[in-house]
Order: sequence, then structure tokens, then C-alpha cells
Amino acid sequence: MLSELGFIGTIGEDDEVPLEPESDSGDDEEEGPIVLGRKRKALQKSRSADFNPDFVFTEKGGAYDDSWALADVMSQLKKKRAATTLDEKIEKVRKKRKLEDKEAKSGKVEKEKESQEGSEPEPGEQEDPAGKDEEGEEDDESEADYSSAEENILTKADTLKVKEKKRKKKKGQEAGGFFEDASQYDESLSFQDMNLSRPLLKAISTMGFKQPTPIQKACIPVGLLGKDICACAATGTGKTAAFALPVLERLIYKPRQAPVTRVLVLVPTRELGIQVHSVTKQLAQFCNITTCLAVGGLDVKSQEAALRAAPDILIATPGRLIDHLHNCPSFHLDSVEVLILDEADRMLDEYFEEQMREIIRLCSHHRQTMLFSATMTDEVKDLASVSLKNPVRIFVNSNTDVAPFLRQEFVRIRPNREGDREAIVAALLTRTFTDHVMLFTQTKKQAHRMHILLGLMGLQVGELHGNLSQTQRLEALRRFKDEQIDILVATDVAARGLDIEGVKTVINFTMPNTIKHYVHRVGRTARAGRAGRSVSLVGEEERKMLKEIVKAAKAPVKARILPQEVILKFRDKIEAMEKDVYAVLQLEAEEKEMQQSEAQINTAKKLLAKDKEAPGQEPERSWFQTREERKKEKVAKALQEFDLALRGKKKRKKFMKDAKKKGEMTAEERSQFEILKAQMFAERLAKRNRRTKRARAMPEEEPMRGPAKKQKQKKTSVFDEELTNTSRKALKQYRAGPSFEERKQLGLAHQRRGGSFKSKSRYKRRK
Repeated sequence: MLSELGFIGTIGEDDEVPLEPESDSGDDEEEGPIVLGRKRKALQKSRSADFNPDFVFTEKGGAYDDSWALADVMSQLKKKRAATTLDEKIEKVRKKRKLEDKEAKSGKVEKEKESQEGSEPEPGEQEDPAGKDEEGEEDDESEADYSSAEENILTKADTLKVKEKKRKKKKGQEAGGFFEDASQYDESLSFQDMNLSRPLLKAISTMGFKQPTPIQKACIPVGLLGKDICACAATGTGKTAAFALPVLERLIYKPRQAPVTRVLVLVPTRELGIQVHSVTKQLAQFCNITTCLAVGGLDVKSQEAALRAAPDILIATPGRLIDHLHNCPSFHLDSVEVLILDEADRMLDEYFEEQMREIIRLCSHHRQTMLFSATMTDEVKDLASVSLKNPVRIFVNSNTDVAPFLRQEFVRIRPNREGDREAIVAALLTRTFTDHVMLFTQTKKQAHRMHILLGLMGLQVGELHGNLSQTQRLEALRRFKDEQIDILVATDVAARGLDIEGVKTVINFTMPNTIKHYVHRVGRTARAGRAGRSVSLVGEEERKMLKEIVKAAKAPVKARILPQEVILKFRDKIEAMEKDVYAVLQLEAEEKEMQQSEAQINTAKKLLAKDKEAPGQEPERSWFQTREERKKEKVAKALQEFDLALRGKKKRKKFMKDAKKKGEMTAEERSQFEILKAQMFAERLAKRNRRTKRARAMPEEEPMRGPAKKQKQKKTSVFDEELTNTSRKALKQYRAGPSFEERKQLGLAHQRRGGSFKSKSRYKRRK
């Protein structure tokens, strides 16, 4: 399949996989400083091989030092923690299993010794080491199985040229629309040429920024002019600094007269909020500008205290911001001068649409707005038309392109072997990609299962998804950044905006729903000119997306082949570990039940304590929209779209297309939608019946005379009218009797020309 799609060839398991020298902390302490220095130089040389010297636009020379920011955020978190972590549970089950295996092996050896009395103990001794070193032998065999195949270079220059022409044409058409276009920028522009203040230039040099990236060159001059911006650029291009620098320059140039919040930055996820907060804080380290972070999962009371102090810049997620707006009386958005919507397309993907509209409504009308998005969808355009005033459009590069130095690889899943995915991923992680790996799964349940499976295999793993508390999510992210764990299993929560330095490989357990999501996932590696690799598992249902990725690829795309023997070996391993996975899940379930019961006891205690004290001291937190209201609004919107679809063929097609994109409604929403639809049709019918009919010109009747005038004329039925009709035509018809057609319908006998009557049946028989 992969060769048909235009792949450049296939590679073996250990083909072109650079291995870094490993060093344990214990060995380093024992060796001298000279040996340590040599090791570090060798390590730096091996790492420098991953960088491309020809890359022009480097976002930064050094990494963001956000360890202090994470520590600052972690201090705000609630102090409740789980009694034992998942890794501890996995280790517990592994130790138990090892003890059982040892006991089983020792029992076998004793039985063999008893059965072979007087004979030499060589066979038993040979079997025991084989049992101990079984894994080592299997590894050697499987390594021998991986052979590097020759790569046949096939060029796709013609198709790529056609594709580029189409893209340029499409961009030109889009540019002539609603926005003023400012995508062309001065390529020789540097930070010194942007008229930035000294404190910002000092912070830029301290952070290691050398040259501005294309999005920064295009955005910063326009942002300094105070214009509204609608910017679209690929992931990992330095959008945070592109909006942070003009905002900070504005705050330095025009200091505040009173303590008010002047800048609001909206982000879709908590982790991205923490990252934006740390970058902004580092850029403002030499200024008297205060920043505040308000995201879910952190302590509400400490955030309220920070908001009362009115920080200059507020970075928030939509949900937590609305919570504070409705429950913190002293906090409002009337003084906001700059509104920044980061990753706007992601925020509109979720149910943030209503929340964002509510926030925009509460913001000051006289403001500068900057909207940043990786993709420009119809929903984002609608939001831009609502929130922006005469915006400048900045499209720097194609948002469907992957990073230039990313090596894309795909593993084919055969039609009847969908169950091999876990075995293939386990084989890749235990043998080839052993560190600095992000594994993306489609569901939270699958991410949790992969964490347990890989942990039982002895790998250092962490997980990041929506089912975890904020403490656990930040802890997993911190451990992965500090290289305490080698593999981070995550859902699409970690696919957007997160800049984790040193990610070498991204593995897709399943392909995401859209190419946009694929680009964001693989964008976690090969960032800012570094080299990286992505490996995606592709089944039969995902072939269409694979074809599109291959067509859009500018660099050769590879097919990775794993021998069937290796996959079968790992399948057997996973099957043998199923009972251990079940044991870990049981331990988790027991601990969860204990925590829930403790939480119930604590809430009961609090309620009793409140009743004893003055009741009603702390009012309940309100929300601008309940779940029921959200459901009603969703159904009402669907009904409105359905009503529009009834009015034309084109609108009907669009409605059907949008319905497929948005997904099916739940059974409850569907039933509510049908009820409202029936009500709509009933109301329209009633309105039609109530409508007054047009007056028609009636022939003038002769005026009645005498007593007949006083009598009220009664409406006569059709039968009465026929009986009282004495006109010549009616009398002639009555004398002639029913016509041939009427006789035929009533089943009466036919009258022949001679005058005699014969029944229908007799006439037929005669015929």
C-alpha cells in the first residue's frame, strides 16, 4: 500500500537511528573531572548533529527557563495528593510477578532434581540460565531480524509544483477578501530595528533570541501601530513573542495611572496558559509590569486575591475567567485595552464558542484585538468579524505544512490486524525510540492503558490527559522536561502550543481526525530548526488521510517495516501481562473508592460546621450558563439551521455538510430537537390558518322583499342543493341516469345500444 502512495522506499527498524551516549549519575560522581568534561563534549557533538546549520530563522539560541514558573504554579495547587502514584502501583505488581516467577522456576528446578536422582544436573542448570536470560536472547534475535532495506529515491517535483501553484492561487483569492493583507514583511528586519525599549531588548538577549521568526517580523511592527491583527502561522513559529512584545512595549510607553487590568490573553488549555505566562514573565523581567495566571485546576482564592491587585496582564482560560467575572465583584474587563485570542481555532473546536462570545461582550469596545490561529476555518472568520475592527491579515506560511526538518514515517496496519497496534508501539519504544518520545492516543482510556503496559515492561512513562488533576498534569509535564521520564503518553490536550525542548520522536498510536490535528501533533518535534522524527500507525480506514499527507509532503516520506516475528513476540508479552494490567486497575479502583468516601466525610463535616456557625456566609458560585441552558441553546441553534436549510437547495447541502462535521446529537438532544421541530411546523400551520383570506368580488344579489328579508338564510348541503335544483340541464341529467363512467365506478349493469340491460359479469362471459 505504502509503495503505491508514492513513498520513497522502506527502512528497517535500526536504520539511521542516532543513539546518544548514556551516563548514570552514580558513575559520573566516581569519575574524575577530566573524564566528565570529555563525556560532556562528546554529548554536545552528538546533539549538534541534530541541528541544521543552514536554518536562518532561529527563534531562540537557548531554552526558556520555565522550571521556576512551573514551581511557582505548583505552589498554588491544592495540597491533596493521591496516596500512591500509578508508577508505584505498577512497580508493586511487577515485583509481585517477579517473585511469583522466581518461585515457579525454583519449584521446577527442585522437581527436576528429584526426578533425575543420580544423574548429572547439567540439563537443569542449562535451563535455569536460559530462563533468566530469556529476554536478552530474544532481544538479540529480534535485532538480527531488523534489516535496513535499500531506499529508492522517487522525485515528486512536478506534482509539488502544481500543488504550490494551486496554493498560491488560493491564497491570492483569499487575500482579496475582507482583510487588509500584510503578509509581506522585511526579511532583513531585526529586533533592534523594531524600535523596542531597552528593557525588552535586554530581556530578548538574556533569553537567547537571535533573529526574529517570520511571524514575529510580520506581526510586531503592525501590533506596535495599534491595529487589529488576524494572524495565521504554523505551529512552533514563535507566536507567543509575536504578540507579547508589542503589548509590553505599549504598557512601557503608556504607564497606568490607576491599578487596572489592561491586557487579556485567552488560551484554550491550562498547560499552554502556564507556558505563555512563563514566556511573558521572562520578557517583562526588567520592567515594572505585573502578570497573573487564571486557569482551571489552580486555587480559586489565591487567584481572586491576585485579581484584586489588578495585574497589568491577565492570562486565562475562558471557563475560569467567566467564573471570576461572575463571582468576583471587584473584577471586570471594562479597562481592557488589548485582547489576545491565542489558538482561536482550538477554542472554537470545543464548547468555548459561547464563553468566548460572552467574554468579548464584557470587554471594552475601544480596544486592540489580536487573533492568532494555526488554521483559518469558517468559525474563526465568523469570530474575527465579530471581535475585530478593520483587521490586518497576516498569513506567513501554510498552516498545513509540517516542519521543514521533520522526517515522516508510517507503519502499515494490515486489514485484519488492528490488534497489533499495542505490540508495534511496544516494539518501537523498547528497541528503537527509547527516550524523548511523545506517544499520542485518541482516547484518555487508551493513554492510561498504554502507561500501565509500558510501565510493566520496565519503561519510564508518564501520561497527560483530561482525566488527571491539574497537579498530576503539571507533574507529568515537569518530569518529562527534566528527563525523569523517557516517554509521555498524551491525548490532543498536549498537541497544541506546548514547547517542550528536546522531543526527538512523536508516535501516533492512531491517526487523528483531521490533517490539521496531525500537523499539530508532529509539530511537538523538529521545532525552531531542529531535526525530528514522526512515526504514525496507519490502518485501512486512515489511508485517505495518508494520501493527502504524502501529496503535501515536501521531503521524502518513509515506510517503516517491522518483522512479523517481532510483532508476534510482543503480542504474546502483552497477553501475558493482561492479568497484571487488571491488578493495577483494581488497585486504582480501590484507592479511588477510599478517596471518594473520605471526600464525602469531609464535605459532611464542613456542612455541619457551617450550620453551627452563621448560615449563608459564603454565597454559592454562579455560572453564566448552566448545562441545561447550553443544551437548549445547542438544540435551538440546530433548529434555526434546519429552518434555513428548508429555504433552498444550496443551504440544504451546507446544512448536511455541517451536520456531518459537528457529529451526531445525543438521544436526549435528538428527541428535544424533534419536539421543537414539530412545534415549529404546528405554529406555522396555525398561523397560516389564522391569516385573513383576500376579499373577492361577488355578484350583486337582488334585494329581498317582505318577510323573506327577515328570515336568516341557512347554509344548504350539497345533497339539498342537488334536490332543489330545477334547471333544465339538471332535469335532463336526472332523466338520463348515471353516465357510463359512474356506472363503471359503482359496479352497475351496462346499458346496451338495443336498450336491454345485461350485467357486467354476463357481458364478460359472453365475450
